[in-house]
Amino acid sequence: MDLKRYGKYSYSLVHEGRFLKTLFRFAVVILVAIQLFGPFFPFPSQIPLFVSALVIFVAGFPLMSRGFRVAALLFLILAFSLLGFSRQPFATWVAATNSMTNIIAIVAVMQTFSMPIRLGTYDSAIRAWVEGRFKSLRSLFAFTTLVTHLLTSFLNLGSVPVVVSLFGKALGRRVENYERFISSAATRGYVLAALWSPGAVNLFLVVQATGLSWSRVFLPGFFLAIIGMGLSSLFEFGKGGVHESKEVGSETPSKGLAQSARAFHVFFVALAFVLLMLLFELLDIGAPGSRMILAGASISLVWLLSLAGRPGLAVELRAYWREGLLKTADIGPFFVAMGLFSGALEHSGAMDRAAPFLEAAASALGGGSVVLVGLLIVAGSLIGLHPFITIVLFGKILAHSDLPVPPLTVAMGLAVGGAAAYMVTPFAGVIMTLSKLIGARAFDVAFRWNWRFGILFFGTGMAFAFLWGGFFG
Repeated sequence: MDLKRYGKYSYSLVHEGRFLKTLFRFAVVILVAIQLFGPFFPFPSQIPLFVSALVIFVAGFPLMSRGFRVAALLFLILAFSLLGFSRQPFATWVAATNSMTNIIAIVAVMQTFSMPIRLGTYDSAIRAWVEGRFKSLRSLFAFTTLVTHLLTSFLNLGSVPVVVSLFGKALGRRVENYERFISSAATRGYVLAALWSPGAVNLFLVVQATGLSWSRVFLPGFFLAIIGMGLSSLFEFGKGGVHESKEVGSETPSKGLAQSARAFHVFFVALAFVLLMLLFELLDIGAPGSRMILAGASISLVWLLSLAGRPGLAVELRAYWREGLLKTADIGPFFVAMGLFSGALEHSGAMDRAAPFLEAAASALGGGSVVLVGLLIVAGSLIGLHPFITIVLFGKILAHSDLPVPPLTVAMGLAVGGAAAYMVTPFAGVIMTLSKLIGARAFDVAFRWNWRFGILFFGTGMAFAFLWGGFFG
């Protein structure tokens, strides 16, 4: 082997990787800026947005994990086929490519919340609660679920490592079957946030597919999330509960307990996020997708500025540039390709041609179509089909069907199917991340410890979707 040539080849690969990462980061920042300030540009923002999306796809594709890369390629091939055969104009290609770029911006903005969390040492405040306030495992389980839920509402997947670092040692000392305890609490707290959170990608896809506003699905989603967390606690600690305490000495409140009131700041941030979103909708500020970005960026910036005097701000900003922006590397190119495919379906006439068959199926199944689609989302996730994909595809199918149920029931049915899918599939990002952090098998975290609760939640959620839609749809 020519070691000199091999060394030069390795050196070029490293530098190429650095260049792609830097290019990807810049493209994401520019895309977020266009999504935020595009309406104020003195020229149309579609072309700059289109160029940013192309750069994100090209630079981000080599950075993607294998599963997302395969899905993105498949969507790209299908989109090119549909748009090419139907001879769509360039403007249609641009509009389709841009159609889901707001999701990339939402995820990038949500990552900024990790900076004030670390800078304000809110982790130590929450840890003080864990060590000094909760004597029973039931209350500790409920608190772990609730904290995960609130953190996920603005941190998305970034909440998982934060929760493990917050609760891991304390739970390891107190709970006999620690892995099941933390994985059950964290996965359910995480997944249920996708039913109402303004920053949840799943909910945004549901809203986009059904044409409803976020405020229409927020309230039923929030109530269902509360019901889900209550059911989870009852399920784990009902008759014959599976969790046992270790024989340990009594816990004594730590010194940080005096500062534990700061733990409530996390709750207030989540509340402010929701209220600002509702205000933007009420005042009709921005498009639905840009409202989420603007609300998230505003809350994160205010929170960060309130902590600007603390040491470590420069470190956190560098960490966001180096790591936070790269957390969109999987979904960035994926949503560019999916947006192109979704636009191709809409403009190529494929959905119009399929409409008679969809209407016939809808009339035959009636409201059962919503339940069937929810089950198909769960089944698809078990064989590796990401709920992002199935929510978009089935959402479009249901939107083109003349169903005898209100759109709100359809939206809630899609959301319930997506949430149940995330609970039981070993392929979900939350499951794989959590299993790696606690040293458990992804199959155990997802299926073995969650499938019974997944069935309970799916049935409850579907019943809730039909009841809520019947009364308020």
